[in-house]
Amino acid sequence: MRRAPALALAGLLAATTVACGSSKKSSTTTTAAGVTAPADNGTPVSVEAGDTSDTVQYYKVAPVSVKAGKVTVTFKNTGNRQHEMIVLKTDAGFDSLTVGSDNKVSEDASVGEISETDAGKTVVKTFDLTAGKYVLICNIEKHYAQGMRSAFTVTP
Repeated sequence: MRRAPALALAGLLAATTVACGSSKKSSTTTTAAGVTAPADNGTPVSVEAGDTSDTVQYYKVAPVSVKAGKVTVTFKNTGNRQHEMIVLKTDAGFDSLTVGSDNKVSEDASVGEISETDAGKTVVKTFDLTAGKYVLICNIEKHYAQGMRSAFTVTP
């Protein structure tokens, strides 16, 4: 008998969480499985962030070109340390950004990001992107220079 009210309360709380998360323009929610999931749907893009050694790191992005509008990125950190994804809108080549004395690149052209994500974790976030050239980078100290970067194009 007590189980029915508890289940009803759990369902109400779950519905409230989804409704609250869906009101943001570029929002995320956390699922019961611990995966952060988008409140909005968009063209799916997969980004795998990883490292093969202490000095060699990588991004695998698929697809590397999408149409303008909502883009839902599934960012999976398969590495052994924290990684992030900064979305920079720039005409500069993905491998020609200037690295500063802090071993990072400028984030002035940033249009959004998925913040530091622990090893083994996945975050899903929706961005509203306009047509143009982009570079996806991890801007944790030295990670860009060690290979964590990818060209990305948004078409009209």
